[in-house]
Amino acid sequence: MPDETTVKLRDMALHRGLKLRASRRRKPGGDFGKFGLEDASGAPVFGIGAEGLGASAGEVEAYLRGAVAADWKTSVRDTPAPKRPARPPVTDEPPRRPSKPKPAASRAANDEEPLPKAARKGGQARAKGGDPAPPPPPPPPRFAPEVGNLFADLPDARRAEAFTTLAEAAGSRVERIVSAGQRTPERSPMRQSHDEWVIVLAGEAAMRIEDSEEVVLGPGDHLLIRAGQRHWVTGTSKDPPTVWLAVHLGEG
Repeated sequence: MPDETTVKLRDMALHRGLKLRASRRRKPGGDFGKFGLEDASGAPVFGIGAEGLGASAGEVEAYLRGAVAADWKTSVRDTPAPKRPARPPVTDEPPRRPSKPKPAASRAANDEEPLPKAARKGGQARAKGGDPAPPPPPPPPRFAPEVGNLFADLPDARRAEAFTTLAEAAGSRVERIVSAGQRTPERSPMRQSHDEWVIVLAGEAAMRIEDSEEVVLGPGDHLLIRAGQRHWVTGTSKDPPTVWLAVHLGEG
């Protein structure tokens, strides 16, 4: 299973349209702990030379963050901000569904429901002077569910978007993305080799898929990006930050 650093670097590389290569050789003199980046066609981009992999995890992260920061700076200077339609204020609390009162007939039926058979037997046993056997204790739980919250401990994304893998299995991966004002450079569109379904959970974002008009997404809005489609995030809100949920389908 890949460690936390490798998972983080892989997620950052995927959102740049790149693929992370990590060494697994542990023999003396090998390149264990080294990394490199390839593009979608398999051509080396960074950290891969004639001797194989040669970049550390810190160097790969610095390259990815530096490239993203430089592209954002150019995009903000060259690309006008999209005009977004006014939206109502957004809160992080999900709407509460009002409880339905029970019909009077139902309450009456419940109030008049006869005692269970076991209780009737127990009463008869006490009436005859016998002590009813205590019920058996419930079996102990076999496992404890691990409950998480998508909005707990949100990372600060003002300098760089934050990607957190929540679950992955059989070629699919679920991740949370936190953005704060970032956008995709016009000259560097994102493109994956697999389908990606995204939904905005909080904040606001604008997106454009090739050969389409820009769309504005608010909480609950979602869309599917097909494999190979070029797409751009043309704007994200800063306060509150944009919280996405992305599901990668058929990821190799």
